[in-house]
Amino acid sequence: MNIKHRSAAGLGVTALLAAAVLPLAAGTASANPSDQPCDVADLVVSVTKDPYSSAGQEAFVLHYEAAGPDTNCKLQGVPTGVTFTKGSGHGEGDGSGITVVPDNPNGDPAPVNVRPGKAAESRILMSSQEPESFLPDVVTLNLPAEGGHTTTVGWPDGQSLRGSQVEVTDVSPA
Repeated sequence: MNIKHRSAAGLGVTALLAAAVLPLAAGTASANPSDQPCDVADLVVSVTKDPYSSAGQEAFVLHYEAAGPDTNCKLQGVPTGVTFTKGSGHGEGDGSGITVVPDNPNGDPAPVNVRPGKAAESRILMSSQEPESFLPDVVTLNLPAEGGHTTTVGWPDGQSLRGSQVEVTDVSPA
């Protein structure tokens, strides 16, 4: 009779453990990074001046936020095809004299999952010692994702680029 009670008790503990582990496994599965690359429609992209730049540097942050409550996509690497343009508000022109290079050209960046409440970012870096060289209105870039869809984003008012070269960093969690 004691043997039956032990077996029943063992089954009860096993069932409780299984019931406790199942919600944890389900929670982990929903937090997994997406294999789906982010598209322009998945994101709200913006640019702000970085108030915490390193000494000798000036930086602007490219923010990538989920566009909707069901957004779940990934970004990986560095934005490409980055160009700066001046619109009709300041006369026509482009920043074609500005060279854009990756900050970490030989890196192997990890993918970053973007979903509601989990944004990503990358930075545009330049030397603060260089003279102002171009006052853009917008920046156009290919998203750091497979397929790299192009988007154009308003540049912060009155903020100039410095020098003839800027670096762009890999996307990272915000």
